[in-house]
Amino acid sequence: MFFAGNIVRITARVLIPLIATVPLVRDNPGILAVLLPLLWAALLLVPVAATVQWACFRFRIAEDRLLIHKGFLKKSALDLPYERVQGINVRRSPVDRLFELVTVALDTSGTIQAEGKLPSIRTDVAHHLQRSVTALRPGLGGPDADQGGSGGLDAGLAAAATHRGHILLRLGPADMVRIGLANRNFIFVAALVGVLGDLLQPGDLMDPVVEAVEAGVDSAASALTGLGALARVGLAAALIASVAGVALLLMITSAFLRHHNFTLLHDGRRFRSHAGLLTQREVVVEGPKIQQLTVSQDLVLRWFRRYRVRALPAGALLSPEQSQAVAIEVPDVLDVPLLDGRLAEDLRALLFAREARGIPVLPRSKGFKRVSPYYIRALALRYCLLSAPVFGFLLFLAWAGMPVGTRTTLFWWAGFLPALGLAALQRWRRQGYVHDSDGLSSRSGFIGSEVKAFLMRKAQSATVKQSPLQRRRDLATLQVQLACGKITVPYLDHRAACALRDYILYKVESSSRRWH
Repeated sequence: MFFAGNIVRITARVLIPLIATVPLVRDNPGILAVLLPLLWAALLLVPVAATVQWACFRFRIAEDRLLIHKGFLKKSALDLPYERVQGINVRRSPVDRLFELVTVALDTSGTIQAEGKLPSIRTDVAHHLQRSVTALRPGLGGPDADQGGSGGLDAGLAAAATHRGHILLRLGPADMVRIGLANRNFIFVAALVGVLGDLLQPGDLMDPVVEAVEAGVDSAASALTGLGALARVGLAAALIASVAGVALLLMITSAFLRHHNFTLLHDGRRFRSHAGLLTQREVVVEGPKIQQLTVSQDLVLRWFRRYRVRALPAGALLSPEQSQAVAIEVPDVLDVPLLDGRLAEDLRALLFAREARGIPVLPRSKGFKRVSPYYIRALALRYCLLSAPVFGFLLFLAWAGMPVGTRTTLFWWAGFLPALGLAALQRWRRQGYVHDSDGLSSRSGFIGSEVKAFLMRKAQSATVKQSPLQRRRDLATLQVQLACGKITVPYLDHRAACALRDYILYKVESSSRRWH
């Protein structure tokens, strides 16, 4: 069933458009004679391809390594020594829980793709794998790894409080509401609810629903004609509030499904998070494996005086949305969706241990230095160049006789330029950096703020770049490449940027500690 689900997700991109075209060509027998066999062939392909993939997937848990063989036309073999494992992550979907199965993924350092994934295996096999890894890497033992059978694994997934370790954070129902309010998809869902009404045109399969809605609108319109202007405004406001309320309810429901009973634990070396209502998910990451600490805050989180923290291990170069788009499963990230400033600073101290004590991670800290004010001019120029093609196209339509006013276009463009300048000023105010002898923090943002902190000895490379505008003012941009992404500090003094680059490279070469 796991392989069938993967194939359904892949073929859905083709099946859904084909199914959507059936009502449009139902009056054309020739097209239907071709389209229907294609649909049946695609539906029959799912169980056949899933069976072939399942038959070609084999794995063996050895004493010191995990061996995986898979593929039919393109065969691949994975030999994963346990010494390379930097995290053991466990997931249980509702289907897995129904059949008492579990999905285990072993994250390694230095690769963009998560390796060692064993999907939908028995809990006793998963526990045997945990014990095998723990034998060589005691710091990565899963929950209750020293107990036999599958009871320890199930207990660790069912109740995070039974894990050995200190509970740093536990989120409740009120926190789920805050997470839902801070979800950036709230505006998208609210807009989607409004757009769906425009897509239901006469002639679709939704004709009865559309007719009922139209009848309701007509009766409402006739009732509104007898009301005053104030009553109409009130009804319109109530309608908008109801649409926003539906979108908000969806966001809060999503927060409950993903982060229900979120618990963060620390046992001296490992960080473990456990959350999920239907699909239970557990992430275990060693502190020394973390390459970068990201603390972000948007307007809603700022109102609640809360932050979101993401600790990125090596290989976490893509976001979950990007990884799904390119069909790559990236290593799990230690993601804390909601916490206060005190706990954020405590996490920084735990992750960096005795290093980088002088770098802040909270966006509103006073230690950040601003970059050169010439950054405002560069941003404003960039925004103008990006907006120029849009207004230029509108002017071209006006000169070509299209119903677009030339004066109106020029008026909006003239009013848009100060807004671009204010946006550049706001970006410059958010931009800043601070460093001590061991680490560096870079702050950026526009409406919200985001701070990225890292230890200098974990840098992969450090580069100083200059644009033509920067060379005129003797400025430069510092780029530091980590195993989990890139951090940029723009518009520094050129000599200061070169000195900071050289110092970062010195810390890398002189450190005797491993970067992962």
